Amino acid sequence: MVELGPTTLLASGRLCRAVGVNRSDQPVYIDSEGHICCRHGERAPSIQAWINAERKSNETASHRPSVCDCQNLDGLLSNYNVDKDQCPRQTCSLFKTLGALGAEVTTVNTRSQRFALTTPEGCELWVQPSGTLVCRHGNSKKILQKLNSTTISKFRSSTTIKCGCCTPSVPRRVGSVFAKMKPTPSKLTA
Repeated sequence: MVELGPTTLLASGRLCRAVGVNRSDQPVYIDSEGHICCRHGERAPSIQAWINAERKSNETASHRPSVCDCQNLDGLLSNYNVDKDQCPRQTCSLFKTLGALGAEVTTVNTRSQRFALTTPEGCELWVQPSGTLVCRHGNSKKILQKLNSTTISKFRSSTTIKCGCCTPSVPRRVGSVFAKMKPTPSKLTA
């Protein structure tokens, strides 16, 4: 059996554990479904599809719906002989999972929130105990859209922090912790 690293949340939104290092000296991970992933948490078929599209159009990776900039599949097609029981599992809410992973925590307007990840657009994604996805200032997608689209000077709540945070798109890859969440008007969605 392979000695696995600690569970971590990668940029794709997948919980993964390191299984090795590839020829490019980059970590290789296994996700909760037993698939091998790159350091960004993307699987080989997605990366290959992006590489093929980029070769065909002679463009850079800027059109990828991911922060992944991998240009090869080094280490992603290998068999690491990992037992399914060693794959990372989410056994509680995303907020509690992030706490167990040691995510940064802050309190905004008396509500705790934990840092999840930075999206491909460069937006920070935080999670409140209720599962609501918010920006660093505690604003949901709905509030961020209002802040970014108009010059509203008043909000129903006087505790709304007016910020310039972008409205992030949530990575909803198969196996992502965000794919399991049911979108509601108060939660950020892709």
